[in-house]
Amino acid sequence: MSEVRLLAEKAGLNKVTPIELSSAGNLIIHLDLYPIVARIATVISKEDADHAYQILDRELRAARHLHSKGIPVLLPSDHIDAGPYDIGGTWATFWKYVPPTQLKPPSPSEAVELVNTLSRGLKDFSDEIPLLGVWERACQSAKRLMKHPDQRIQALLNVFVKVDRQMRFDTSLLIPCHGDAHTRNLLPSTEGWIWADFEDLSLMPVYWDLASFVGNLALYNGVQEPTFRYVLSQINNGTDLEAFGFAITARILMSTLGNLDFALAGNGDLAFACKQLELADDFIHQIDLIIQRNGGVH
Repeated sequence: MSEVRLLAEKAGLNKVTPIELSSAGNLIIHLDLYPIVARIATVISKEDADHAYQILDRELRAARHLHSKGIPVLLPSDHIDAGPYDIGGTWATFWKYVPPTQLKPPSPSEAVELVNTLSRGLKDFSDEIPLLGVWERACQSAKRLMKHPDQRIQALLNVFVKVDRQMRFDTSLLIPCHGDAHTRNLLPSTEGWIWADFEDLSLMPVYWDLASFVGNLALYNGVQEPTFRYVLSQINNGTDLEAFGFAITARILMSTLGNLDFALAGNGDLAFACKQLELADDFIHQIDLIIQRNGGVH
């Protein structure tokens, strides 16, 4: 906190009162008196400081690019240079503060349009984007879980190996994606819903961001979940349906194995991870059945 205050004072921001908003993953601090939030990348900085700088620098450029395209995003601060800054070996960036706002949840059609608009905006983002970046973390989780005795985990890992092989078959087909476009990265603001958190920008399969958005909604609420059903209703050929099915299967595998790996290491919610594990295998099976019934080959 003190280092953040000192950095703010060097930038000419006086009488700052740092208020912690969140410490889950990144440390989020509101620099009270100013509409500025410090986002401190504690986890990725600890893993690899140089890589963390690259991620945060790219994240700032992605947000500015999307804003230039008219995409609703959380913006870097315009009160001070947004960074990245080295704060005691941990990298930080500064963003506009979005005060708590109540909004009606987007309807299925509105939610899908928000994701599709995001995807269109990223299409011509010209920065170097990691190939399968967010997926590679899942591969590390899968590797650590390989010797786990739980047969449910082993069953998912068998599917994971097949999906990973297909994921890498033709990387020329991968497209720029947010990487982690789930509901918690869609923030309510006075200007409507805005996208945030572009740390996981990656070249991923078609439909990845849409699968990220609806994946857990459908996993926990079943395949009759309204937004999931709306997505299916908008896909009118077997090839696209198969591509969406592949993306959502991969996304559920990544989320389930990643959360489980994280929780077993003592860093996450084990009850939540186990609940995902209970649901994932049957959900993936249901996705296969939907594709088969509707003309896909999966």
